[in-house]
Amino acid sequence: MQSWVDWLDLRLDYRFLRNRLSSRILPNGPGWLYTSASCLLWLLVIQCITGLLLMATYCPSMNSAWASVHFIDQTSAGRFLRGIHHYASHAMIILFGVHVLRVLSTGAYRAPRELVWITGLLLFPLMIVWTVTGNPLSVSQKGIAQIQVEGNILGSTPVFGPLLRRLLFGGEDIGSLTLTRLYFLHVGLLPVLVGGLCFIHLHQVIKHSPYITSDDAASTSNPERLTYWPYQSVRNMITLTIVVGFLSFFAWKDGAPLPAPADPNLAFSPRPEWYFRWLFELRRHFSGDTEFIATMVIPSAFLLGFMAAPFVDRIRTHWLAVVCRLLIVVACLGGWSWLTMISFLQDGRDTEYLAETAEFEKLSARALELAKTEPITDKGAIELLRRDPQTQGPLLFARHCLSCHPHSGPKTPGLATAEPSAPNLYGIGTVDWITGFLDSERIASDEYFGRTKFRDGDMTQHVQGMFADDGKEGAAAKAQKIHAMAVALAVEAQIEVSDSAEAVTGRELIKSSGGCTDCHRFHDQGELGTAPDLTGYATASWLKQLISRPSDERFYGDRNDRMPDFASDPGHPELNLLSSQELDLLIQWLREPKTVTP
Repeated sequence: MQSWVDWLDLRLDYRFLRNRLSSRILPNGPGWLYTSASCLLWLLVIQCITGLLLMATYCPSMNSAWASVHFIDQTSAGRFLRGIHHYASHAMIILFGVHVLRVLSTGAYRAPRELVWITGLLLFPLMIVWTVTGNPLSVSQKGIAQIQVEGNILGSTPVFGPLLRRLLFGGEDIGSLTLTRLYFLHVGLLPVLVGGLCFIHLHQVIKHSPYITSDDAASTSNPERLTYWPYQSVRNMITLTIVVGFLSFFAWKDGAPLPAPADPNLAFSPRPEWYFRWLFELRRHFSGDTEFIATMVIPSAFLLGFMAAPFVDRIRTHWLAVVCRLLIVVACLGGWSWLTMISFLQDGRDTEYLAETAEFEKLSARALELAKTEPITDKGAIELLRRDPQTQGPLLFARHCLSCHPHSGPKTPGLATAEPSAPNLYGIGTVDWITGFLDSERIASDEYFGRTKFRDGDMTQHVQGMFADDGKEGAAAKAQKIHAMAVALAVEAQIEVSDSAEAVTGRELIKSSGGCTDCHRFHDQGELGTAPDLTGYATASWLKQLISRPSDERFYGDRNDRMPDFASDPGHPELNLLSSQELDLLIQWLREPKTVTP
């Protein structure tokens, strides 16, 4: 065995490296503040290992990326692995900031350690860019929106900005080539750059560290002569264990977030991650052609100023250098904290942003729910929400119907319009909705015909005089008759499935004493052309025909009140306001209203 060890040492000289590391000392003795560097290095190793394991399942395609990430999350091990990868990236940024401030405050960058300081500073922005390029790889709405903003910031740089933006996006807009380039940066170029700088950084650390010589043995009674191993290494391992323990807790408990798949039709106001909030707030004070000052000039000036610290220190007295270092640390911490806090506070007071964020979280939860039961086609996860009535219904309603019709229930805020001019469609076809329509007071209110030309029309007058012969003594009997008619129409709409005795009674009333067939057609009674056909009333097919062409003889004819034909030309669907699929989604949502409203 010894011969093999000697053979290995002869070729790799590993004993020299081992002895070099074990004899290294810290000039001021070991300390807990010094653990940040070792912890950062091991977190970098963890990131590389978890990233490589995730690559085994991840698919870098705009159509497949979100689905592959969701697939990873379907097992406890995959969810935990992605969680570690996610939270470790945030922990590295925190530890990097702590490490830089610690080195700055103690002046550990002085000669001959200038390259240690400079390479460490260059690693900081590279780490952040590494994290930024990983955020959009899931092709989530949040990640794509963030990289869109970051690409626009890059494009605002004078002279080279537009070119750099096109290089990043692979064109003018985000697409498949954008994801390919982000993936190349994240798993190819940036690891090489970070690895190269880390090698130089560690080489300089080892080269310029003091060591115990053979004739100067370590003495545990002198803290300035304690070796790095084991006195500092034990502290390093304890800190790393605590940090990894916290990361494991969050990874196991919550996993990494997976927002809704990217869709340009979904409303979303992007915000950067917490570590970029200060920059987001700083941008508020610049606009237009001066924005690059906040996004490029100021950060670059800070970086160059920090890199110059070892050389500036040479021309200052010791106490002046100490005071300047402490002032810089306080100013950096204070400025970053202040700008970050202001950014979060402003968003906390922005009710529109908070409402949009809450709705987006519901959409994300809905997408994850659908992904468990619905197949993800070759068109990508984007189709999950695009085929979902709960998601698309309110969007289509807000776009095409909300200018006239509200859609809000007594206990559901829903979709409201400032000046409704047509009936509230919440619960259309249900017993409650039809009962309100047949109420002598409510039909003339803003809830139904109050702001239409039918307010004083035949329908309103008929409802107000319906069953008037029953008199005051017959109020209860009248209410029962109206309810029976409402039940019959709800059964007609296939919302009430029970063909009860009350529904039978209601149908007879519609054909007889209710007087409905004087204007409406109902199965084998009445004629078309005067009022909407009640046969199949409020079914999906009935609503689709009504919305497609309300001016058709089966509905309002030439008495139509402002409602446009949304799909009057089936032969040329590109000319219609709504496609057949959009109509189906809208109608399904109208008939089964839910609380998910983007």
